[in-house]
Amino acid sequence: MASPKLHVIIIGAGISGLVLAQCLRKQDISFEIFERDEGPGVRKGGYCLGLHDPENLFVKYLPGDLPALSSTCHLVPLDLPSQLITYLPNGMTLKVEDGEGTPCVRVSRARLREMLAAHLKIKWGRKAVGVWEEGEEACVRFEGGEVVKGSLVVGCDGIFSSVRKHIPNGPECIQLRQFPAAVVAGDVELEGEEVKRQLRNGHSAYVAIGRRWGLFVGLNKLTHIKADGRGNVEEIKGEYYWIMSQYDKDVADENHWTRTMTDEEKLAMVKDEVKEMREEFKVVIEKTDVEGLKSSAWSMWYDAVKGTEHLETSRIVLIGDAAHPMTPARGEGAVVAIRDAIQLSKVLGTINTADETSFKMTLQGFQQDVVMKGFEAIQGAREAFEGVFQNKTPMAWGWEMVPIQEVSPLPSLKLKTAS
Repeated sequence: MASPKLHVIIIGAGISGLVLAQCLRKQDISFEIFERDEGPGVRKGGYCLGLHDPENLFVKYLPGDLPALSSTCHLVPLDLPSQLITYLPNGMTLKVEDGEGTPCVRVSRARLREMLAAHLKIKWGRKAVGVWEEGEEACVRFEGGEVVKGSLVVGCDGIFSSVRKHIPNGPECIQLRQFPAAVVAGDVELEGEEVKRQLRNGHSAYVAIGRRWGLFVGLNKLTHIKADGRGNVEEIKGEYYWIMSQYDKDVADENHWTRTMTDEEKLAMVKDEVKEMREEFKVVIEKTDVEGLKSSAWSMWYDAVKGTEHLETSRIVLIGDAAHPMTPARGEGAVVAIRDAIQLSKVLGTINTADETSFKMTLQGFQQDVVMKGFEAIQGAREAFEGVFQNKTPMAWGWEMVPIQEVSPLPSLKLKTAS
């Protein structure tokens, strides 16, 4: 008797869901992918992601007909490597940069999603409201009453996962908590010499640690570039985002200032706080107006704690932030989610669909391993956030940052030529 054909229902067309779908496509495993958004342009693409050793992380597992990952780098079309620099309060400066021995790339989240969506038939506007098992099938019901069935359901639907809520002990095993950090964040557009100054601070991003606050500044995207006939950049504009944060164990209090201050008051406060910082660091905040503040989106961060029980999964599994909502430090959420997707695609490539007991035990083993590794990463990220204020050498994009004597001058900006 032939083994039942595997059919995978993917809920969520974020990074992990798309990577999983492409890996299944490469293996010719049947799947459907559903996304609650009405279309690809509904939601803002989000900020950038740092990926280390991307070839071994996931690129080699993808189909060969996708665009090159290099096309998603947020520095395109500039001829600059991805780079993050950290400035510690003891005067030490550390760096990680794409190169031999430390391969990494800072990608535009929107460009990466577009690349990973190539050749996929994403079913948009499908909000899952029910997930359950029925015999040898897993079922999903969407708003409007549509029901789909498959061999298993994979929840790739993020930190507030609807799939997790329908796993019997999901809410008890994976418990959201507010991350103990007070946060103020904003967006600003810079141009000309202002952009060059920020690129020198760190091509992709930089972190400056003050006495009480940490400042993260990242290039989101280049919005205008004009070059001469030889590729020398003459005009440049870029969208930057910044995040001011400090450890604060009381941030969950309903009367905390992050909840009670107006945006005008928050912006005035952080502008006062950055006065102690070097001129090239504080310009991004000084040039931000109230409309650029991201108060509603960034006033609270969440991660998770693992309950005492194992997640009781069988034909319904979780990956990425649905399985282990990641601490927003060290920038590893996307990397861990991608690893989950690759690991699951390998499991599904060899799973025994003919033996119900073996099938479920294999998925349970996968889920326990993913949750355990995910919560190890959460703990490491929490320690990294606290440690950076204690002058501990940080990790970034999977690599230990190396001390440098001084920051190199920014080279003349040129367009990258096709290789």
